[in-house]
Amino acid sequence: MNAIKNTTKNFAKGLLKPDNKLSLIPNWLSFSRVIGGLAIPIMAYTGTPLSILFSTISFLAISDFLDGQAARIIAKEETKEGAMLDAVSDKIFSLLLIIGIIPILPIFAINGIFEGTIALINGKILSKGGYPKSNLLGKVKIWPLSIALILGYLALAIQNLNIAGITNETLLTISTALSLGTLPIQAINIKQYLDEYKKQIHTTNEIKTDQENTNEVKNTKKHTSTKQKINKLSLSKTHHPIIVYPLNQEPKEITKEENINEKSKTYIKKDKH
Repeated sequence: MNAIKNTTKNFAKGLLKPDNKLSLIPNWLSFSRVIGGLAIPIMAYTGTPLSILFSTISFLAISDFLDGQAARIIAKEETKEGAMLDAVSDKIFSLLLIIGIIPILPIFAINGIFEGTIALINGKILSKGGYPKSNLLGKVKIWPLSIALILGYLALAIQNLNIAGITNETLLTISTALSLGTLPIQAINIKQYLDEYKKQIHTTNEIKTDQENTNEVKNTKKHTSTKQKINKLSLSKTHHPIIVYPLNQEPKEITKEENINEKSKTYIKKDKH
């Protein structure tokens, strides 16, 4: 639950109130893929004009490259919120498109399981206080997977296609082949994300151990300091001599030297019998 709250908070911060206002540009470029993941299946199934569908797909395809460039060139920095937005947006985009294409190409269900596994690993990283981020193979993998999905949606959107011998069935066949070819890359990518998860967990544990050691040292120093204060308040013959005055005799002023050297005297009152 805390992970979901933190993710939502970081999403909101990255999209609405980032520390660097220029980060809004790359962050919204990343988030546009989430919007596109919802829009493309709707466009394909409702018969949206091909030019609009193709333009939307093309923009979303290059947005994965543009957000990183915008972060480095425009915002002059890559933030943790931006990296998280990029990684999470990629996963949501892929999953939404895969779910939308499964009714006509069931083979994509396997790709969906693999992408879902990566999403779960990223969720675990978030729950442990880490920040999931896309790696190079993840960026490479998304291209054949995206092309496979695009061809599938184009075959769905264009009815009775027959251009230079290319038919709907041809597009679906190529889409299926790319889907299968992406599976080994996804499997390797899962291994990489697992390694990243273990690395971040190890780093988090080291930080916790350092904090515990620091707190232990502080507690030890505090205990020692308290003990020293108690010792300073303890009575001693040197600093707190016992002074006993004779009965019925007024006390006289005693010099510091006499105070230290004078021995204690004891008087016993005898009973009158």
